[in-house]
Amino acid sequence: MTMTHGQPDSVSIEDGVQDSQAPSPPPTDEQRVTWLELFFDLIFVVAFDQLAKRLGDTPSGANVGLFLLLFTAVWWAWAGNTTFAARYGNDRRVYRWGSLLQLVTLGIIALTERGDLDQTGQAFALAYGANRLILVGMYLVTLRRDPDAAVFARPTAAGYGLGALIWLGSAGLGGTAQLALWCLALGVDLLTPLLIRERHGAALPHQEHLPERVGLLQIIALGGVVNEVVTGGRQRDLTWDSLGAALFAIAAAVALWRLYFDQARALPVALAHRVGRVSAFLAWLYGHLPFTVSVVMLGVGLGHGIGDTDPAHDAVNRALVVWPLAGALLTLALLRWNARRLTVHRARPDRSLLALSLGAAAAGGLALSGLGTLPLHAAVAALTLALALIVATDPLTRRLGQIEERLGASGSPI
Repeated sequence: MTMTHGQPDSVSIEDGVQDSQAPSPPPTDEQRVTWLELFFDLIFVVAFDQLAKRLGDTPSGANVGLFLLLFTAVWWAWAGNTTFAARYGNDRRVYRWGSLLQLVTLGIIALTERGDLDQTGQAFALAYGANRLILVGMYLVTLRRDPDAAVFARPTAAGYGLGALIWLGSAGLGGTAQLALWCLALGVDLLTPLLIRERHGAALPHQEHLPERVGLLQIIALGGVVNEVVTGGRQRDLTWDSLGAALFAIAAAVALWRLYFDQARALPVALAHRVGRVSAFLAWLYGHLPFTVSVVMLGVGLGHGIGDTDPAHDAVNRALVVWPLAGALLTLALLRWNARRLTVHRARPDRSLLALSLGAAAAGGLALSGLGTLPLHAAVAALTLALALIVATDPLTRRLGQIEERLGASGSPI
């Protein structure tokens, strides 16, 4: 594949079919992550930690569902700010002031995440609704200053604005009715970009900046695994069993880091610019939600497995390890498949995709093993490290990385 005037002469697409919308030209200017964006992302260290504590305190079925709802809302607040910066620039006054205002609302959101919703639900709804309204205001200011942005900014602001009003309206309710409105509001938010899919070509995000921000969030989530392990270790005397379990848990976190960053992470974003594959870009973006939530839940399971001395909790802690691990591996498989199908002929074998899929099944099988903390963590470490080795040595992994580099879309190394 050769380059002419900054664009590839040809890109090997699996089926040669392109989306109907005209893609925007790939950005040639560099967009570095700013100190404000790093500060903004670090707020999610606290938000994820509070949600992890909520899940760990009461890992019941109902609380898991509530955890997933709150986590999705928090992740979507991050995604809204991040994609805005990647679309319209992170050096404009509207982004800087809007992000500072959103930081205030995120602080309140993090403060209310762990509490009883009967007491904190109203504050959470008001803070989250305000966060969404600020984002709507950022889109409206952009629309006013750049009428050409109307194709994407106007319907986005309308959808997010409707969701924000539902969030604010839910503050006057409580219990099941409030949760129902939260689900409705979040559904409106999540569906808005999908319903205007054909308009994304007018405002595609920066193909290097967005993957870098997404990668930074995954580092925050993986760092949370280490934090949970250390916190769990503080609950027990330092014995060889507890030290071994902690070592295996940290090794698993390192292996997951390698599995994620060994992938050609930005290919769908680059190809959205080159050939208009917006559907693949959206699958890439939304696919990071289950990966991030799986990593955070995995950290809770690993940490509580180390710190919990009650054998009655072993089954619950085991479930919080094996099923999130299966979810993380399955998501990695789907992300790889999404990148592979765009650039590699379908007949070409992919041993990494097969290994990740079988690894997810094997992780789920550990739920029936009845293993204690130390052997379970050892099995998890062995599985993830073996998968990391398979992916790292796979020629197709290297091939996908080369294609990504040729497209000028490789994210900055972390």
